[in-house]
Amino acid sequence: MIGIIIQSILSISLIALLILFSSVLSISVIFHFLKSTNIEQVKVIPIVISIILCGSLYYLVVSPPKVHYPFHLEKYTKTLISGKIDNIELKKEGRIILYLSADTIVTKERKYQGSFRILCSVYDGDRKTSKLYEQLEIGNRIQIVGNIMKPRNERNPGEFDYEKYLNGKGIVAIANVYKTDDVKFISKEVSGYKNTIHQIRKRIDEQITLLHNKTTTGLLRGLLLADRGSIDYAIKNEFVNSGVVHVLSVSGLHVGYIVLIFLVVFNRFNIFTRYTLTLIGLLFYLIITGADAPVFRSTVMAVALLAAPAMGREYNSLNALSLSAFVILLIHPNELFNPSFQLSFTAILSLILIYPPLKRAVDNMQIKKKWLNWFLIFCVTSLSAQIGTLPFTLTYFHRLSVSALLANLIVIPVSGAIVALGILTLIVKTIFSWFGSIFASANELLTYVMYFFVRLLGGDKYSYILINQFSVYDAILFYIILVLIFFIFKIFTNRTAKIVAVTLSVVLWILFMRADNYELMPKNSLSVMQIDIGQGDAALIKFPNGKTALIDAGEATEYFDNGERVILPLMDKLDIDAIDYGFISHVDSDHYKGFLSIIAKNKVKLIYKPKLDPKLQKDIDLENYLRANGVPFKYYSKEIIPIGNSRIYVLNDTTNHYFGSMSSNDQSGMLKLMYGNNSFLFTGDAGTKVESGYVNNYKTFLRSDVLKAGHHGSRTSTSEEFLEFVKPSYAVISAGVMNKFKHPHKDIIERFNQYKINIVRTDKSGAIMFRSDGNKIEEINWKKMESTFNL
Repeated sequence: MIGIIIQSILSISLIALLILFSSVLSISVIFHFLKSTNIEQVKVIPIVISIILCGSLYYLVVSPPKVHYPFHLEKYTKTLISGKIDNIELKKEGRIILYLSADTIVTKERKYQGSFRILCSVYDGDRKTSKLYEQLEIGNRIQIVGNIMKPRNERNPGEFDYEKYLNGKGIVAIANVYKTDDVKFISKEVSGYKNTIHQIRKRIDEQITLLHNKTTTGLLRGLLLADRGSIDYAIKNEFVNSGVVHVLSVSGLHVGYIVLIFLVVFNRFNIFTRYTLTLIGLLFYLIITGADAPVFRSTVMAVALLAAPAMGREYNSLNALSLSAFVILLIHPNELFNPSFQLSFTAILSLILIYPPLKRAVDNMQIKKKWLNWFLIFCVTSLSAQIGTLPFTLTYFHRLSVSALLANLIVIPVSGAIVALGILTLIVKTIFSWFGSIFASANELLTYVMYFFVRLLGGDKYSYILINQFSVYDAILFYIILVLIFFIFKIFTNRTAKIVAVTLSVVLWILFMRADNYELMPKNSLSVMQIDIGQGDAALIKFPNGKTALIDAGEATEYFDNGERVILPLMDKLDIDAIDYGFISHVDSDHYKGFLSIIAKNKVKLIYKPKLDPKLQKDIDLENYLRANGVPFKYYSKEIIPIGNSRIYVLNDTTNHYFGSMSSNDQSGMLKLMYGNNSFLFTGDAGTKVESGYVNNYKTFLRSDVLKAGHHGSRTSTSEEFLEFVKPSYAVISAGVMNKFKHPHKDIIERFNQYKINIVRTDKSGAIMFRSDGNKIEEINWKKMESTFNL
């Protein structure tokens, strides 16, 4: 593992590695033949170094080459793609996801030939996608027409880098097809083994879907078939908050249940037959779940456990764990960097090393009540796993669950029962259909019970402590402190001394952990971030006094909610508990809909919006939603909003009859933010006609250092007359990558260049951030800050 890590960081050349390996191996051989007490003590060192270098060599030779997006533009529409189907995911409602090994890609500009692995999504009505899903088989050669694009990378601070994730799996691009008719078969070749496994998974999934409701189906897909795609995003978040997200994916826990079920089912056979049938069943389960690292690890350990007695050997859990890691890394060295591998192996290693002393401590209490003793044993088991995995949990989820012990106490047994009932339902259904439906109903009840407790224990307010920043440095420090605590318990005999030493060690860790923390939006300065939410608007402001404002929140659709997926995680990252002032520039979905999920989480204290338009049902619905959620709101009217020593000037008055005759875009809230000598102007989607009105009314007061360009850089906004009065140093354009409206318009770009204005665009740079001390404004490279502080 150390060798793989070193090679991944340093990328040492093959020649250099061979020279190093030969040298160290030679030293090791020389040490072996030399007879000296001093040499005896150090001769293990070159052996260890040789093993590490072996890891580096193996990773260099075996690891597949790094891939990247190979095309010039970030998005191509109506692209013709030909290739072979590598894999097909279980069908989602109205959507099919397949992995395509493409050899020919034809865009409007040119033809690409080579080898490109592409993640392809086919969208259409559920009936049409179901029909196509039945026809598709792994190995088929197909031709599709759709949009091909670069996967989304880290566009906002703390955002998941989807491009890096897919590139790690060898996928260079994603493609979206919006009609099943745009998928044509070139040949019906079939990949025997892969397609057989897919067909088995598909048939099992059909039975699960037929017998259970939507919620239980989604859960059983995760537990039995390792497909979490049908589990609701909000539910996954609640599982993370309550510290039981491991239950949603196939892991060692479920493999343990599978082994137990098989051993009980085959109980009447002799031990050899019983173990053989169990191993066959276990290997079948491994194959149909896709052989992910946690399942592979637990399967190898289970095989070792069952095979050890037959081989006349004692089972050693640490050796079995090492063997499973070694086998996985021989097959796929890159698995070492997979979160599931890291979490799975650190959890079991913790149970092996940390659980025994904690259990001895419970045993020493000599508790007479069996239920209490059992409860404490379960708690220390859960605690042991959580201690070991803590650095990885904080790195990937940034949450320290305070309800995890209680949640695991309830959820783990219930999930085990759900797995057992799920398997029994599938078996019984083939013999007695009616009994199968009874088992399925019981499972739906258990699923409801489990989800009820997860929601109860995974609420946003009390279930976890948010840890915004956790780096590699913090993780290393944590494990050093953990080893220190281990030695404290070994060395100290006095209980008081142990408690004091452990307490000091933990305090030390907390203090040193903060050494590399940084504030992206520090107090005592004004920070303004134009969030990248695709084709839409969203600007986050943090004032010098710590108050916050959000101007628009982007779009929310069935497939992607910017409020839920982008803005709420960003608020967590920046340690913003709630938005003090929410501004909806106007009631267009790409400006206000993202607010709905933020409001639902009670994260907005006050909303400003244009006066109600009784002709717009969506405006009526919005105001009803605000009332239902207890959020006070005001209409835009000329006023000054003082926020500490900053000011927001509302320049329009939508309560005036003059604004009532305007379009929704022209009613956009026109806001000027001032702090000291610096100013920002936010224009929503206001057009050139209303801009003339602002010029006549405000003239030089429109002067601002930063202008948020109107209507995403459309030619219908930001007139020359308007620019003459604003005279910005920066123009911020919020637009989606290669959007269908072709924003920003080339005339606007030329206009900004003509006025020598610095242009910054979310479609090119991701989130854009400015910071002001009241005298000067600087653009902040937040990506550089994150990479510096998070190693």
